[in-house]
Amino acid sequence: MSEVSDRKGRLLGLLPMLGALLAVTGALTWGDIWAQRHFGLIGQTLPRPHGVVQGESWRQVLDFTADPVPGPQPGLVVTSVRSRGYAEKAGLAVGDWIESADGREPPTLQALAEELSARGQQPIHLRVVHQGAVRTVELAREPGLMAR
Repeated sequence: MSEVSDRKGRLLGLLPMLGALLAVTGALTWGDIWAQRHFGLIGQTLPRPHGVVQGESWRQVLDFTADPVPGPQPGLVVTSVRSRGYAEKAGLAVGDWIESADGREPPTLQALAEELSARGQQPIHLRVVHQGAVRTVELAREPGLMAR
């Protein structure tokens, strides 16, 4: 168990480590994922995109960020969504778990950016778990975001 304290050293609670949690339950809940992400226990985090995807910056391609989910059912957990952007309009929300993109599992953030850049306005079909319910999100860039 890990102790979590505030700045004055007061104990706020105990947080189970990822390995112990998986050993006991065999699965993660959304609360566990949030807590692990919030307290920095979720392992490797993708660097924020600063590269170029087919001549475009990542910021021009993606209007959301996501981190990889470790474990037996990998995927991406959405960590931020630009307000009024195409991802939000499509129904993507913070905390959503992206299981697959166009039937291919698991997607990476880089692969999604490259695919969106290549497709323009043609949608990618994401299989997403949103608050425990599985649904399909059609993600496509808006006309103003097309590659020039």
